[in-house]
Amino acid sequence: MISVKDLTARAKDAAGTVDLGPLSFTLEASGSYALVGTPRDGVELLLAVLAGAVRPRKGAVTVAGLPASRRPTVAHAPYLPELPEVLRVDDYLSLAAKTRRESGTSPRERLAALGVGPLADRRIGDLTLEESRTVALVEALTSQAAFLFLAEPLVDLDPRAVGRVGEALEARVDAGAIVVFSTASPADARALGREQLHFEAGKLVRRTTGDEAWEPVVGPRGARLFIRSEGARLLLAELASDPTFDDVEAHGAELVVTGKDVIAMAAAVAIATRRANVELDLLKFETEGTRAKELAP
Repeated sequence: MISVKDLTARAKDAAGTVDLGPLSFTLEASGSYALVGTPRDGVELLLAVLAGAVRPRKGAVTVAGLPASRRPTVAHAPYLPELPEVLRVDDYLSLAAKTRRESGTSPRERLAALGVGPLADRRIGDLTLEESRTVALVEALTSQAAFLFLAEPLVDLDPRAVGRVGEALEARVDAGAIVVFSTASPADARALGREQLHFEAGKLVRRTTGDEAWEPVVGPRGARLFIRSEGARLLLAELASDPTFDDVEAHGAELVVTGKDVIAMAAAVAIATRRANVELDLLKFETEGTRAKELAP
């Protein structure tokens, strides 16, 4: 069980300050739980707090009934993993297993579980972001840790691994693990999570289950998002191929995208912004019967 009581936390990055909480909730049984929201909503910060990588400002987190100082061994795969660049991938996986006092499966077998066996002989410092993220995910999903904390497990991975993540995650749940992952994609949350915890601006706003039907937020005529960014051209390349949007228009530093679900659209923009490594100067939405409303970038 994971218990969170009166938790607050804060983190700063290049995009600004993220405030989390106060939060109180429990994850009582083995299973997969999705923290749904963007990094600015605090989901990745919460993931790091649960994993013990970041200390909360106030409140308490217990994992298996134990406080942070006595937290059981966990596996944490953040969005930007900090892996030892001088090691080969197979040596890193061996070292991680030894640190947890695990034995059994060889590094090559662990990599093969996600279809990336050829990465074994590569030096970590020579890997792309997608390959590094995949190695971190392999280490977590094929470990023997009872608690897994994963950031965006279907985003920016080696293409060979994407189709195998769901099966590997399900296998860990069937073995009794609790898997908590963050995602800005409602579709990924439904696909991988038996329960979804939805966050907005650092607050938990609702909980849903994977069996519940999610209705579009707006009517059949859909919604429009107005985006302004100095990196609009880079962002356009990401958005144009995303099926979330019905149409994408470019006007210099401004983009206009249309679709049927404003929440899914905003989440897709957040993912595209990160992939393109750009910052937003303005993000507004307009739905049927409403004026444009500004969203915090």
